[in-house]
Amino acid sequence: MRSQSKQSLIITSLTSCNGCLFASLDLGQKLFDALDKFELIDFHLIEDEEMRKDDRVDITIIEGNVARKEEKVNLQNLRAKSKTLIALGACAHLGSIQAIKNYGDKKEISKYVYPDGKKIDNLKIRPLSSYVKVDFVIPGCPPEKKEILEVLKQLVSPQKPHLPNRPVCYECQTSEYPCLLLSGKSCLGPIIRGGCGAVCLEGGLACTGCRGKTEEPNLKKMKRILTTKEYQRIMEIFGNINPAKSAISQGPRHKK
Repeated sequence: MRSQSKQSLIITSLTSCNGCLFASLDLGQKLFDALDKFELIDFHLIEDEEMRKDDRVDITIIEGNVARKEEKVNLQNLRAKSKTLIALGACAHLGSIQAIKNYGDKKEISKYVYPDGKKIDNLKIRPLSSYVKVDFVIPGCPPEKKEILEVLKQLVSPQKPHLPNRPVCYECQTSEYPCLLLSGKSCLGPIIRGGCGAVCLEGGLACTGCRGKTEEPNLKKMKRILTTKEYQRIMEIFGNINPAKSAISQGPRHKK
């Protein structure tokens, strides 16, 4: 019997590595304490019971890409059943690494990977927001577990979900990491949303945009700094070239 006091919640995947969901499991007991505030309908990594066809839910959190026609239908059905749909991670948010096939000949790529490519659905990889309305995004590849926990806490409060809009450069400078742009190297730090603690920069690696653009990125200046060709090359890595409008700060209000 459905709880009248708790919001119902589904956490699920489309085509993905499940890395976003495992990032949430890294929270350990904190995750289960947060989930206890909801009526958990489906989370396939921790239980096997499938959602009933007639179930309607308050919140669906979903990771991964629509890579097959069947997944497109599943996503649309989830959207129809859910009051709120949250895209979890770079694949759901941007298209991510799988979107690289969009920039080549998809038929030739399919032949190279699969001996009998005719039997493979070869959809263009798009953000989930290209198929359905997405109410909120938890960005990253993988998402930061602390942000997953924070959003779960926010969802049971009257406030709408919110994550900071600071660029990666803010966290990089705060931590006093060497600036790659000043040394003539390519980096998307000025236009990509922070929250990751500039972890790539900490390791001496450039930011390549897994968390998507900030709300008001200066793309023209970024192109001038990197050159248009280099800018496009890096922005293609996670699908930042033509992303849908970010939903990170546009989540609706929820009440207990």
